Amino acid sequence: MTLAEVTRKDVLQAIELYKAMGRHEFLDEHKSGKARYFFLVHAGSFFDSKAILKAAHLSATGKTHGFSGGEAAAAPRLRNLGFEVVDVRDPAGGEVVHSLLDADLQPGEIKTRGELAEIFGGGLQGGILPSTITPTVLIYSDPKAGEELGYIDGWAPDDESGPLFEYTGHGLDDQTFEGAGNKAIRDHSARGRALRIFKAAGTVPNSNTVLHRYVGRFKLDEQRPFDVRWRANKANVMRKVIVFRLRPSGPFQRLDTDSIPPAEETQAVLVPVDVTTSSLINPENSMKKQGSRRAVPELEFQRREAKLDADFRKFMETRGHELMRFELKVKGLAAPMLTDLYDTTAHVLYELKGNVGRNAVRMAIGQLMDYRRHVDPPNPALAVLLPEEPHDDIKALLEDLGIALVYRAKSTFVGVPGLAY
Repeated sequence: MTLAEVTRKDVLQAIELYKAMGRHEFLDEHKSGKARYFFLVHAGSFFDSKAILKAAHLSATGKTHGFSGGEAAAAPRLRNLGFEVVDVRDPAGGEVVHSLLDADLQPGEIKTRGELAEIFGGGLQGGILPSTITPTVLIYSDPKAGEELGYIDGWAPDDESGPLFEYTGHGLDDQTFEGAGNKAIRDHSARGRALRIFKAAGTVPNSNTVLHRYVGRFKLDEQRPFDVRWRANKANVMRKVIVFRLRPSGPFQRLDTDSIPPAEETQAVLVPVDVTTSSLINPENSMKKQGSRRAVPELEFQRREAKLDADFRKFMETRGHELMRFELKVKGLAAPMLTDLYDTTAHVLYELKGNVGRNAVRMAIGQLMDYRRHVDPPNPALAVLLPEEPHDDIKALLEDLGIALVYRAKSTFVGVPGLAY
């Protein structure tokens, strides 16, 4: 008996049985696991493709099919029968399933975790909950509890890419991607999962059961998915935290009360050099979206800048110079700024660029001028760090502005202020 004996009528009967029994009972009855990536989409609902075809085969032949190829093996036969089968790892396929789930809950609706688990799956405890039922990661934000742990979540000021929601990862000490929660957010796109954010919204009357308001569906920013920042935990111990940068990818609600409050005063805080912004999380996806002519050079420049940063830090540390960064908070603004390297030994503020082009150097000059106004102690020397020697006119430009030029020359660096050669 083969899958070729299964007809469209058999599949439609299996779908009706699935709807009548409910997902859990249907999967148990047919000894089938939950779909991870491939879903059959029919009449405004989605179903576990392998389980449906398995039930249809049983109905048609009286025998259970083994499916040695896994859930991917079911897709071709179902498509041949005229059904839509999507792979949620593919952006278009994922959007089909995520849009169907959007219909089950509108931004602004308020539910308990138990009610949300009925819709999306996920557990009842924890802040980041990957669902085992739907391609979803549920993200819960409770300002009252989170801010004691250094978590400040909410809408940041819009940038050139549009609305931006920041969410602090989990971990009482230095945060990493070793745990399931932070990793689930980082890897959501590769696994075809949507990120859905909920804000605490009081409690059920006469109960301690917390209510949660649905903010909307999100995805990680493709260019800069997260920052690593320096924050105090509940014991006032400073540690590194992961701040995810999330963009709306479906319906969302934006309330003023969900915005990150602006800084009350201007501060310049020295932080470790590994407190930094992230690079592209998925270069392949970004290239497809932007086009290879632009994306490949940008990615290469980022790699060169990261290597330049690491090599220069090692070079300076072996010569007794301590390198850190400044996290700058400006009064009236919500988003902090993070400088490149700061030489605490020689009081020099560096801006790094991965190429020696004029536009890159102009940007470095502007950033240094901006940062210098807020650095404490004041009036640092300024330097631009480049991967190679630039054109003579770039040298002249920096000299006219009183900005030092530092560049790599084989195994050393030339022009480092405050360093005896």
